[in-house]
Amino acid sequence: MNIDDKRSEDERILDELVERHIAEEEDGLTHEEREKIKRENRINAIKQWCAENPNRDPTRAKDKTIKQLALDEEDVVRIEEFRKNNPEKMEEIERRGDNKSKYRDNRQTYKERLPRDYLHKDSYETRLKKAEVLNGCGFKTRTFKSKRFTDEYTAELKSPNRGSTLEGHWVRSDGQQLAISWFGGWSNLFTGLSFLLMVAAVMFLFVDLVVIGFVWEDYRWVPFAVYAPMFIIGFYMHKYRAILSHRDKFYFNRHTGLVKTPHTLFRKPFYLPYEDIVCYGANERNVGSARGGSRVFVSLMVPLKYPAYYRLTKPTFYVGGFNREWDSLQYATAMTFMDTSIPLGTHLYQSIEHYFKIDKDITEKHGFPEEIKPYLDPDDCQVNRHEVW
Repeated sequence: MNIDDKRSEDERILDELVERHIAEEEDGLTHEEREKIKRENRINAIKQWCAENPNRDPTRAKDKTIKQLALDEEDVVRIEEFRKNNPEKMEEIERRGDNKSKYRDNRQTYKERLPRDYLHKDSYETRLKKAEVLNGCGFKTRTFKSKRFTDEYTAELKSPNRGSTLEGHWVRSDGQQLAISWFGGWSNLFTGLSFLLMVAAVMFLFVDLVVIGFVWEDYRWVPFAVYAPMFIIGFYMHKYRAILSHRDKFYFNRHTGLVKTPHTLFRKPFYLPYEDIVCYGANERNVGSARGGSRVFVSLMVPLKYPAYYRLTKPTFYVGGFNREWDSLQYATAMTFMDTSIPLGTHLYQSIEHYFKIDKDITEKHGFPEEIKPYLDPDDCQVNRHEVW
């Protein structure tokens, strides 16, 4: 959604509020009372049609008016059921809605354009030189060819607000940086090791007690002394594996225009301009997982430039793991995030608010970015501006 689209959306909301106010003055009814009357008329019309057409579904009626009324009623019923079954979520939704109305009422603050000096505006060549300084060496350029990964994802979203359900999945942002997870790395290694330790401890303990337990006689406590620590270590490795998750992510930095790659098991991360990151899918085909067995859809994040100290290998990273659309969305979201000519999409707001609430940046190793704080209400911990740049 570009700036003109956002402006037209605001105008539409304002027109709707004006029309509602005029209607209330004309007939003396509130919006809720008018909606109640409208629903009663809708239900009566549906009942009359059902009486004339027994054993037929009104949502599949040939009469488009009746069909639309039935669909509208289904939506209302669905919302009522959700409200009844999820009172806490509805309370949170209503609270956020009330806050948004409160922010809009303060038009001066809501519409204020804050300075954007912190956003990257250097040329590609300048950022490439900065990346070389950070890496401590020059770059090699590569071309990418693969028999499996042939489907290159688009680098732009049709609208920055598309894909709002990415919240809480693979894309996280604090307003300054956006993270995309890599399949490999330290957190996955610790996950595997933790399961291995816990399973091995249980199996060996079972063998000691059942098969050769009689050998220990008075020393049957020995298996517990050996295998209990194995299980405890494995359990805590699994529980706290997320401590290392910050090492297994791409970090797209909107303030520098650079991308930081994940740590690999044997190489440190490196920086490069975001224009040199491309993402490929397996042309709608599943790719076997590294562990064998099940087959999952994955995508490949490919740096087209990499440091000269990569002598024997060219870095590639598996990402995604759900389907082509989701993987394409997260890559396009990252590329749109790095485009400083447009504000951040509203689908990133809840993620920004989460990190503001805990006062951490995306890595959870430092404080929340100071440049983003003016865009959030300190009491509600919610975005209170028209646009977050």
